[in-house]
Amino acid sequence: MADAVIQTPASRNSAAPPVNRGPVSALVYGLLGFAIWLVLGLFGNILIEWLCMGVLWPEQGYSRSEKLLEAEIGYLEADLQDSLLTDQPTRFAVDMAKQLNRVLFEKTGLVKAIAFTGQPQYQQAKPQGTRFSQLLAQLYSIAHGYLIAAMVATQVYTLRLSVLCLSTPVFVLAGLVGAIDGIVQRDLNRWQGGRELGQRYHLAKSFVGSALTLPWIVYLAWPTNIHPYFIILPFAGFLGWVTSVMATRFKKYF
Repeated sequence: MADAVIQTPASRNSAAPPVNRGPVSALVYGLLGFAIWLVLGLFGNILIEWLCMGVLWPEQGYSRSEKLLEAEIGYLEADLQDSLLTDQPTRFAVDMAKQLNRVLFEKTGLVKAIAFTGQPQYQQAKPQGTRFSQLLAQLYSIAHGYLIAAMVATQVYTLRLSVLCLSTPVFVLAGLVGAIDGIVQRDLNRWQGGRELGQRYHLAKSFVGSALTLPWIVYLAWPTNIHPYFIILPFAGFLGWVTSVMATRFKKYF
């Protein structure tokens, strides 16, 4: 037929309908993606710690990681004593860190590698022996510090991840307060004859994902000690404001 259109592979792919996932498959797909993101975040956190140890603060060594871990535990013990999800948030976070450390380092044998590279003959300033044995001892000494830094960075990562999980009710509450405030403002705007601006609604909607994901990215990747309130509260307030603008400028009548 003269009117027939020859479809190339590129045109067939572009014309393919989007895949519609059911609620169960969408949940499984989302959880799998979240788990992969957490694993990549852990490796990224370890790489950042190694970069800080080798380039930014080489004089501190892995002691910087240990001080960071002590500071994070201190924040938990001082200011995070209550939670809606657990009666003992500090113990919950510390147990999570110990459990992940046991799985990643003890069961895989990395603890034995750390103990082997930390033997006294490898930590001496000028080990005796041939040139090759001296170089090998130096490599073991460097590997020992980086392995300890990785282990401590994993515990810091787990502590911060636990804090973010325990702070979920804060974001839920901020979203609810913002939605209620926006609904009230919308009704007042309707009764006063105000105009509805759908463009502001869509603009505010585009920031919801950032308000929910940026706390996880910023807090988990932060290279120095920082109080979790300086991350959680600003982003929770931003989420509440965005939700309020969305509810205020929503163009459909309830």
